[in-house]
Amino acid sequence: MFGNNLVGEAMLENMLLAKLVAMNSLNFDFAECSFSENLMKCRDAKDGLTREGCGRVSIMKATGLPNCYTLECNYASGPRINTIAPKINLKTAAKEPDSEITDPKSKFY
Repeated sequence: MFGNNLVGEAMLENMLLAKLVAMNSLNFDFAECSFSENLMKCRDAKDGLTREGCGRVSIMKATGLPNCYTLECNYASGPRINTIAPKINLKTAAKEPDSEITDPKSKFY
């Protein structure tokens, strides 16, 4: 996920969504996210245009909203698989079992 480079609390709010997604997804790697100023201003090798014309940068500049992102996905698995904190039943304080979708050892996963 690519986000914009902001200052202060806006940067914290900007990075928070990516961190929350990573905490709840086995396949989203927060360490691979980039919020650098260089990626907002770098020029494309093919056409020489900067990313200041891309949706996330231009919408952020026009509206001031910090939560503008570019999400890149592929079908290959990354070098790391996240661990997700166990679900806790608030009434019984017992740990709930992992579902087949969130258990990386399951055949379904």
